[in-house]
Amino acid sequence: MKIKTCTILIGIFMFFSSCDKNKKPAIDEKEPDLSEQVQPENLKYKPVKKLLFKDNDAILLSEELDLKLLKRAVVNLNIRYSDLRINETTSVSYNDEIAFFVITYLVKTEEPEKPNTGEDNPGDYFERKYLFVNKEDGKIIAQETDFNLSYNENEGMHFSKTYILKDLIQLNENITGVAFYTEEASGSRVSLYSQQKFTVIALINDKIKKLLYEYPIRKTQGDSNGGGSFELETLETGLIISDTETNGFLDLIVSKNFSYEAAVEADEEKGTDEQSTTKVKKESERIKYNGKMYVFKKDDRYRFLDYD
Repeated sequence: MKIKTCTILIGIFMFFSSCDKNKKPAIDEKEPDLSEQVQPENLKYKPVKKLLFKDNDAILLSEELDLKLLKRAVVNLNIRYSDLRINETTSVSYNDEIAFFVITYLVKTEEPEKPNTGEDNPGDYFERKYLFVNKEDGKIIAQETDFNLSYNENEGMHFSKTYILKDLIQLNENITGVAFYTEEASGSRVSLYSQQKFTVIALINDKIKKLLYEYPIRKTQGDSNGGGSFELETLETGLIISDTETNGFLDLIVSKNFSYEAAVEADEEKGTDEQSTTKVKKESERIKYNGKMYVFKKDDRYRFLDYD
């Protein structure tokens, strides 16, 4: 029986707030104080929320995609519209004057085409790029290619399109960020792996600033026999914005739910019935801004799987 996740998040937030309320974080004087940099004034930003999502199934995604504006933007990038993968392109309105896009497009290499050799053929290469675009004329205000999300279409790891959250994130009184995630997954039916990586960026002084980069908000790992027997561990998360600041930015509080499920199919020859096991473990994490970006420790530990 599932406990209401929103109640858990509020409880975690109250606990961390009481622990940290007397702390006075310091800012590294050698680094520019990003918290004091102000985004353009007199612009109406989209709504922002404290509760970003209570679980992975509750994430509200942007359904915006201004194709007319996109066509103008790619002309300014010298990218052919026909080279775009529209089904892997997403956008959201950043404010009254600016739209944010994540585009995926074909990059043609200058190497001569090689004959298709099956699995050895990497296929076409696609890049993924972030764009802040002027809504009026399609002018590119800022752009950045994310090579971690660029890929060859025949490689073993597959990338989903980048999903942009519907609502923006208010990280302090001056900085409003846009959040999105991308899923990578293996194409195997035997080795089960997938991971959703969460990123937050902002447009500051007409430049893209990564505030949080590739935080894992969902992860699955396990094995299957391709039939009814499998072993699988899953991490699912919820995320809220705290009222407590570190170095001028509000902390992020993550609730983590680790679940384990194992099943063994029935064997008529051995006379054994189908068996199943489930386990659950809950944890939490506070992510703080270190003066440059939000930092977190990479955690590859399994709570239930024994892969050591």
